[in-house]
Amino acid sequence: MKPFGEFMEPFFPSSLRSFWSELDSRQPSLEIQDRGDHFILTAELPGFAKDDVEVRVNPNSLELKAEKKSDNESKSAEGTQQRRSYSSFHQYLSIPEQVVTDKVDGTMKNGILELKLPKKEPRLEEKARRVDLR
Repeated sequence: MKPFGEFMEPFFPSSLRSFWSELDSRQPSLEIQDRGDHFILTAELPGFAKDDVEVRVNPNSLELKAEKKSDNESKSAEGTQQRRSYSSFHQYLSIPEQVVTDKVDGTMKNGILELKLPKKEPRLEEKARRVDLR
């Protein structure tokens, strides 16, 4: 499938190509690593602070949301200039194995989110055993 910017090229002048390609690249980079007894999820969220990010975790899935709004106003002799911006991200992820939701730990530093997702220990089913009667 073509990226959105390439699809829109015939309809808009070439000066807008960089705008469309910028929209295409707004999806953060996500990586999940299996470390044996836990998973490590890393997400690059440049421009977002930890207060902008919300993480919800279920035993088999994770929801990651980030939202940032800014409203800047500057006044000068020529007049008032107002700049508004809005950035958001929303992603659902399936987790390959069940995790212990109460023990999930996360940090956010310099736009990098890192989550440690401890795996649930598989329950060993007890084998049937013969009981010797006395």
